[in-house]
Amino acid sequence: MGKTESQQDPVAVEERKQTRRDFVAPADVRWCPGCGDYAILNTIQSLFASLGIPREQFVVVSGIGCSSRFPYYMNTYGFHTIHGRGPAVATGIKLANPDLAVWLITGDGDGLSIGGNHLLHLMRRDVDVKVLLFNNKVYGLTKGQYSPTSDMGMVRKTTPLGSIDQPINPLCFALSSEATFVARTYDTNPKHMASVFRAAAEHHGTAFVEIMQNCVIYNDKVWAPVSARDVRDDKMLVLEEGKPMTFGNDNQYGIRLNGLNPEIVDVGADGVDALGLLVHDEHDVAGSTAYLLARMQPPDFPLPIGVFRAVPRGMTYDRAVEHQIAESIDQFGHRNLQALMMGADYWEVKEGEEGVESFHDEEYERYSLDEELAIMQEQSYEADRYRSDPLFGALRTRINALQVHYGSARVLCVEPDTSIAKAITLMKEHALESLLIVDEHKLRGIITSRDILMKVVLTDMDRETTPITAIMTPRPDVVHEWNTVGDAINKMAIGSFRHLPIVNESDDYGMISVQELLGYVYEQVKT
Repeated sequence: MGKTESQQDPVAVEERKQTRRDFVAPADVRWCPGCGDYAILNTIQSLFASLGIPREQFVVVSGIGCSSRFPYYMNTYGFHTIHGRGPAVATGIKLANPDLAVWLITGDGDGLSIGGNHLLHLMRRDVDVKVLLFNNKVYGLTKGQYSPTSDMGMVRKTTPLGSIDQPINPLCFALSSEATFVARTYDTNPKHMASVFRAAAEHHGTAFVEIMQNCVIYNDKVWAPVSARDVRDDKMLVLEEGKPMTFGNDNQYGIRLNGLNPEIVDVGADGVDALGLLVHDEHDVAGSTAYLLARMQPPDFPLPIGVFRAVPRGMTYDRAVEHQIAESIDQFGHRNLQALMMGADYWEVKEGEEGVESFHDEEYERYSLDEELAIMQEQSYEADRYRSDPLFGALRTRINALQVHYGSARVLCVEPDTSIAKAITLMKEHALESLLIVDEHKLRGIITSRDILMKVVLTDMDRETTPITAIMTPRPDVVHEWNTVGDAINKMAIGSFRHLPIVNESDDYGMISVQELLGYVYEQVKT
């Protein structure tokens, strides 16, 4: 955190391995107390830190729902998209930059109702995106309506007489969509979640993971009949690669095939031994056993958890597109959209006549390949000229290249209970126009001279007893040291800010003002 008034020594930033804390965003997590999403978030943050992938190469995408707040709580790049469209955005991100690690967070409503068609195409294409589907069998964010996975007979606001819809089986949906990795885990077992998430991260292609998640408000204990500590040994079948399918407190029960149908047998009973049991093979290309397992449901069978299928297809969709583009450039060279739009071939639809007529207008022959190349050269020249502009260079400069003094006398952090009178004294003594309010290592707010002028002067507010939280701007926008000068100016312009806190990798706080930014830009342009 930033230094308080009595701690002004700058702290050197040392290179170190990433930890879970690096992936914890400064935003307050706002799920209901006891929600299963907390455990999932903690597990993912720890996993990301252990994968050896730089934080800036992760992108977390979500749609709409309680689970879709995920990008706000991950200190990575992220997109909170619109309802059901997360798969389309995730696909676009992966195609634009195949080197990014893209994770899609969705729910049973967002992913299997309005977003079902998008999710289907993501999986059939085998885009290298990791999909985590939180399944609590209810619409939690919109206050308890039944969802595509709700059990038949479920009574809720939208089904007062009980749901008559056949629920979707998420794993069957994923397998029938030809997903190359399909798994299931549950929110009350972080160890199992971590192993499944890691397997998904290491898979080359689309990885689909259903997470049995509990909504404590609108569908509490929905998974308790199979996941509760006192029953899960008998109600869950833990899939382990290359091992016979057994379950029970002492693995006394097993699964074997009777023809094409599974059946439960008592291992050790007369005529039954482990040799006849199904042995799990997540790499089975046919996938028929995986589908059979996905259809196993209580009360007739235990609920399988673990990796059902992990069969890489080869070149993923995003890499195939990248390869196809490279081949096209090798064959035809770099083409120009402007020249194509102004080219000689076009179609005309005539009023009152059926069909369309194709034309090749000689008048446009000047837009030949030579002309197209000339247009490209001109555009390239303009781009180079723009990049050489000192203004462009100044705006692209990262904040950490400026002389920012973290925790120095120019950046004071005070406690929330500091009085307004004390804040005014500190600002006067240190010739500052702003103070940062920090509590328990978190930035809670900012107070500026303008706040004092507009909210304190000419009022009867008791400055000696009123804390600065009464007039501060809560949860202020910040810039990170890797943001650019242009980013900071843009944020100031949008929010009408004159000061912005700066956060570095050590979570020390700095401060930048609009005068400093404009002064830096002026000096760069002047020289």
